[in-house]
Amino acid sequence: MGRFHQSMSWNSPTDSGSSHSSSPSHRATDPSDVENDLPSFSLLNCEKDSGSRDHFLGSAAWSQLKSHRSFFLPMHYTPSYAYPLIVWLHSDGFNENQIDHVMPHISLRNYVGVGIRGTKAADSMGHRFDWHASPAAIVTTHDAVAEAVDEAIERFSVNPERIVLAGYRRGGTMALRIAMRDPHRFAGAISVGGRMPQGAIRNVNELRARRLPMLWQWGVANSQFSDAELNSDCRSLLSLGGQVEVRKYPGDDEMDTVVLRDVDDWIMRRVISNTSVTDSDQWATSPTSYSSN
Repeated sequence: MGRFHQSMSWNSPTDSGSSHSSSPSHRATDPSDVENDLPSFSLLNCEKDSGSRDHFLGSAAWSQLKSHRSFFLPMHYTPSYAYPLIVWLHSDGFNENQIDHVMPHISLRNYVGVGIRGTKAADSMGHRFDWHASPAAIVTTHDAVAEAVDEAIERFSVNPERIVLAGYRRGGTMALRIAMRDPHRFAGAISVGGRMPQGAIRNVNELRARRLPMLWQWGVANSQFSDAELNSDCRSLLSLGGQVEVRKYPGDDEMDTVVLRDVDDWIMRRVISNTSVTDSDQWATSPTSYSSN
C-alpha cells in the first residue's frame, strides 16, 4: 500500500496511533464488533510484523472470526438505489479495515464495500492477519464471506446479482479460491497481485457452466510470479471455461491509484453495463498506456 501519495491518504494516524476517517462517505460497523484500529499503523507506509507470524487463533477466537468485518458506504448513499457490493479480502499483515483505504480510490460513489478479516493472526496484539490455506480456514473464509454478503443485503440497499469478490496479494488468491467454490454467488472476481489458487477443483462442471468473469492485475516486477507462472495460471482457468482479463503494470507492487481505478472500470464494463451511476472526477487519474492493455 506504500505507493499511495501521502496527500491521498484517506485515514491518517493520530498521535495516539488510532486512525480516524475524514471521508465524506462513512463506515458502518456492527455495534457488537470490537474496534481494532491499528496503533502506529498506516496502510500508506507499513512494515509487516516479523516476530509472531505463526501465532494461530485459539478455538474460541476461531469460532468468532466470521463476525469481524467492516462496511464502507458510498458518499451520498441512497437507499432507493440497489448498489453493487465489493467484498474485499486484505493482503497479509493487515485486517478488515483495509477496505477503508482502497474503496475511496476505487470509487467514492458507486459501491457498498465490506472487508473481511483473515483467518490467521500475524501478531500477538491481534491487529494483523494472514490468509491460511488449510481446508478448515478455507471453509471459515467461505462462511465469513457468505455471512458478510447476507448482512450487507439485509442492512443496506445492495443488488444481490452484482456482488464482486476482490482481494490483494494472498487476499486476491483467496478471493479467486472462494469465487470458484461458489461461482453462482458472485458476478465477478478480482485478484490484485495474487496467483491462481493451487489444488484440486471439485466443481469443474459448475465452473464451466458459469464462466465466471475474472480480472487479474499484476506488477511486471512482482517477485511472486513469472511469465511462465502467469501462462500456467491462465491455461488452468481457461480449461475451466473462465473469462479472464489480465492487466500488467510497471513496478513490483500493484497497489496504486491507477490499478484501483481500473478495478472500477472493469466492474462497470463487465458487471454493470449501461449503469447510470457515475463517479466523482475528484480522484480521476490521467490515462496511461499500460492501464488499457
